[in-house]
Amino acid sequence: MAKTNDLVSFLRCYGPIPTSDNMYDELIQKQVELYNVKPVEIPPARLQDLIDNFSQPEPNNIILTGTAGDGKTYHCRRVWEELNGDKNVWLRGDKIVKLDLVSSGRILTVVKDLSELTTDEKVRLFPDLCKALLGEMPDEVYLVAANDGQLLSTFRDWAENENQKALDVFKKIEAMLVEEREEDKKLNLCLYNLSRMDPSKDFDAILNEVINHPKWSDCEGCSLYPNEEKTTCPIRINRALLVETTSKNPFRKRLGELLKLASANRFHLPIRHLLLLVVNILLGDRKPPKNLLTCSTARNRVNSNDYDLTNPYANVFGINLPRTRRRQYQVFNVLDTFGIGRETENDFDNLLVYGRHNDKDRYQRTVESDLYYGARSYERLLEDYLEGERENKSLDLFMSKLERQRQRLFFSLNKTDEPNLNPWHLTVYRYAGIFLKFLTSEENNSEISTQLVCGLNRTFCGMMIDNAPKLYIASSGGDGRGHIAPILEHEVEIRPKRRTVYISFDKVPELPALRILVVDQMTRESICQLSLQLTHFEYLMRVAQGSLPASFSRQCYEDFLDFKIIVIEKLNEEFDLGQNMDGQVEFRVIQIEADGRPDIEEISVERRQKAE
Repeated sequence: MAKTNDLVSFLRCYGPIPTSDNMYDELIQKQVELYNVKPVEIPPARLQDLIDNFSQPEPNNIILTGTAGDGKTYHCRRVWEELNGDKNVWLRGDKIVKLDLVSSGRILTVVKDLSELTTDEKVRLFPDLCKALLGEMPDEVYLVAANDGQLLSTFRDWAENENQKALDVFKKIEAMLVEEREEDKKLNLCLYNLSRMDPSKDFDAILNEVINHPKWSDCEGCSLYPNEEKTTCPIRINRALLVETTSKNPFRKRLGELLKLASANRFHLPIRHLLLLVVNILLGDRKPPKNLLTCSTARNRVNSNDYDLTNPYANVFGINLPRTRRRQYQVFNVLDTFGIGRETENDFDNLLVYGRHNDKDRYQRTVESDLYYGARSYERLLEDYLEGERENKSLDLFMSKLERQRQRLFFSLNKTDEPNLNPWHLTVYRYAGIFLKFLTSEENNSEISTQLVCGLNRTFCGMMIDNAPKLYIASSGGDGRGHIAPILEHEVEIRPKRRTVYISFDKVPELPALRILVVDQMTRESICQLSLQLTHFEYLMRVAQGSLPASFSRQCYEDFLDFKIIVIEKLNEEFDLGQNMDGQVEFRVIQIEADGRPDIEEISVERRQKAE
């Protein structure tokens, strides 16, 4: 018997369909009532902090900032509910709502979304908000949801036309955002940036909510779902791939790793986009016009045996959507930057093209074993290709199918079982796996650090330095931007030593990110630092291996030269190296031995005295 599950219809509301972004939370609440379905909710990152704050006798004002879709309005609604606010008042659609706080006797003013206010409404809001931030409103406290850009631009416009006191408040808020501080001693304010979170943790929580939703039980009795092992429903098949991470099912694990790496590259993906991604993986359908499965269209795909249209590995990148629509969604643009499917190497393509003939066991394990999205989806075109079919249309179709197979291999390969096939070699970032190891391992990463130092030395000096015991900060005698920099300015130790400056590769607290620190061993304080994004890491590792990745090398090269100049300036200040205009000038010149080891030669030059 064919059945329809309301959960599928409800989940479509979270997917890539036209919605009003400004009313997203309110829209979902209406859909919850329409379908009588439990909403997909994860614990808001800052909810308990907000509740604790507004429950105390002397609450602070709070501004929730971040990008669109981070859950700012959702946080506000949950605070309203937890503090016994009237649900009907919230749903009335007012942009600003007020609530009496029992613990402090103050009035809580909640601004649901600053971007929804008109210019006149903002002009009326800011004077009292500014007074509250300065502690001049003893009877009122604020909770404001605001996108980063909206908060700064609208507050600045108002403050510049107001007075110096208002402008000072704006500058303090701006500094808090730039310096990623949550508090300022002179303001009665907590500023929480919801963008500063590890997206992989939220993604895992969202997956659990969607995959374990109680309404999946409504599928029982459907003719496409006799049980989990025998289901032919593409929705249930795709769901099974995400149920848990196992040695035989690394799909979910690798998705989390991609999101962690995207964050390390400074690509922030809000909660809304993570939800959209999960739904598109489950329900994505390449057949227009709606491109998301319903129970009815799922039956059509089964009847026509056309699972190519519902490929979850392609849905990760929004391939089910027309190109113009796909580009509207940040999550698909970010994941596309990894180049998965477009990047490859011979071992993978030999397996996909010739494996059924010359590597049958591996081909069966990695390709044929997937009954829905594996060999069956491209074997007819593969035979035509092997028999010499080279018509443009046929060839283009085969190459697109091959790209889908590379994507499937990236998400399904178990590196333990297939140690010679590194899935990260199917991406632009071939060293992403090593980056993740560095990021998550508590073990000694000295071998990786040594390679990073090698990459830095080659970049800083413009020479093929190998096995250097230190980091050499060198210049060409000018500002340090010369392609070849043989003049040694400073030596930085690779490990902490007494009374020295050393380099350290550290994890950034609370974020999936690394940074390079130059540390004074005496004070244990950082002299200067650079955020080591995934792209920077990839650059240094490739340079250490003797290659220069042209696709992103120029920007990384410039970033490291800028960092080198800052290090030279800071170390000159640290060691008080001024310009001595008398006597001899001493240079230390780096020369490279035959084995790649640096040799430092000291050269003294007599400074010519000016004639009197």
